Amino acid sequence: MSSSDIEARIDRLEEIAEQLEAGEIDLATAKELREEADDHLAWLREELDVDGGTLVDVSEE
Repeated sequence: MSSSDIEARIDRLEEIAEQLEAGEIDLATAKELREEADDHLAWLREELDVDGGTLVDVSEE
């Protein structure tokens, strides 16, 4: 995982949110965007080791 991968996914999530908020897309497109966003969020949760919404320190001691 690189920080550029994380940044790219966060940027894409922001783009998706803007498109959905604008409300100028059809229902099928909105559903596809929602599914894409869910995939990005799942990847981020896994890569960042999110535990119940709290940040977990996974650095080696």
